[in-house]
Amino acid sequence: MASKNNLSKINNMDTEEKVFKVNIIDYDESFNLAKKIMKIVGLRATLNDTKFARMGWNLLFWFNFTNIVVSAILEATNMFQMASVGTFFDLFTMMPCVGYLVVVLSKAYKIKCYKSVFENLIYEPRSMWPTGNITKEEHKIITDGLGRLRLVVKVYVFCNGLLGTILTAPSLVSWIKSRYDQETQPQLPFFYWLPFDPLIGYRYEIMFVLQTFHCFLAAGFMLSGDLLFVMFLSHITTQFSLLAIRIKKLLYVPIDDQLIESYPLAAYRKLHATNNEIENSHDLKENEQIVKEELIQIIHQHQALIRLSGDVENMYTFSLLVNFLNSSIIICFCLFCCAFYEKWNEFAYKLFFITAIMQIWMLCWYGQQLLDTSTGVAEALYNCGWYMASKSVKKSILIMIHRSQKRVYITTYGFSIISLECYSTILKTSWSYFTLLINMYKD
Repeated sequence: MASKNNLSKINNMDTEEKVFKVNIIDYDESFNLAKKIMKIVGLRATLNDTKFARMGWNLLFWFNFTNIVVSAILEATNMFQMASVGTFFDLFTMMPCVGYLVVVLSKAYKIKCYKSVFENLIYEPRSMWPTGNITKEEHKIITDGLGRLRLVVKVYVFCNGLLGTILTAPSLVSWIKSRYDQETQPQLPFFYWLPFDPLIGYRYEIMFVLQTFHCFLAAGFMLSGDLLFVMFLSHITTQFSLLAIRIKKLLYVPIDDQLIESYPLAAYRKLHATNNEIENSHDLKENEQIVKEELIQIIHQHQALIRLSGDVENMYTFSLLVNFLNSSIIICFCLFCCAFYEKWNEFAYKLFFITAIMQIWMLCWYGQQLLDTSTGVAEALYNCGWYMASKSVKKSILIMIHRSQKRVYITTYGFSIISLECYSTILKTSWSYFTLLINMYKD
């Protein structure tokens, strides 16, 4: 009678635990903002485009991509000319923009040329997304991941939009002033090399519109690459965490002299045990086939997550190397311009600095999450009650533990692992460059 009461109590706990629901819409909505930005720049993340639709999107993309190429060439040409005849300030105020455009081009080209890989990185994790009833622990992992992702995406998009506005608005203000004051000379937002005088006739208005278009177009390409990277890693790390919970529920371990009730594994098993596990806990041989089938599914999902992480690595490794090298320089030059060039009430380079800092933190933080959650699988395997399993299951778990102890990570073309340690290194490097520039400038 007492055993029946205990069984009923555990069944009630199990029923109370599975009151949370989740559906695939939550996953799809996490990509909405990124897909909207991608459409603006001519990138698509769908498998259902018709032949003519693909042709139209391709034309739009290559038109936009060509505009960024032209912008980068004109900026770089003017920068090289200024290096020989201009001042120290003139050179360093142009370098952040040139580096930014190089990173933009590398990311946009990769997304376009490997469209099928990027589409798979969206749709395969979608097939792993849980639906229906989930436990409180699983619900917390999913909601925390989605909430954090939404916040990071919105803040990053806002910073980039504000940066574009601050870079272009002063030129619009100077043009308005020039309409009323002939002595005021309007200034273009960016330093292009031009074979003509942009202040004659309506050339200024045309160039202002063109440079503003280039500015927000470059931001759109950069956002597309960065947001996809963050979303891929967010969903992959969520799946690693959910997989760890699934592993912990793999085997039922009864409470006895070896596993006392106060141990964490005992509390976890009482909370997550299923009716079938409790009824058959006295005869593990009857459950061996079920455990093997579940373990095979776990192994396949683990291998898929490792492969998806490798796809992210292959798609982003070179652009991340260029991005991080350029960001070290951008942070340094923005600090220099803030200290010696920009007035206290001007915000262009200050916001450029904040955006660069946030971008690197965002990439490195999600890289760190991938490191932590991938190694968490090994810990979950060790804590799953493997000693109650059959010999064949133990061997499979041992092999999986050995593989799980090898960290899954993203690198900058093999030079460094994307992590918070890498973020710290970038900041230290930028500060070293900054102090070196100050000494050179003072001398």
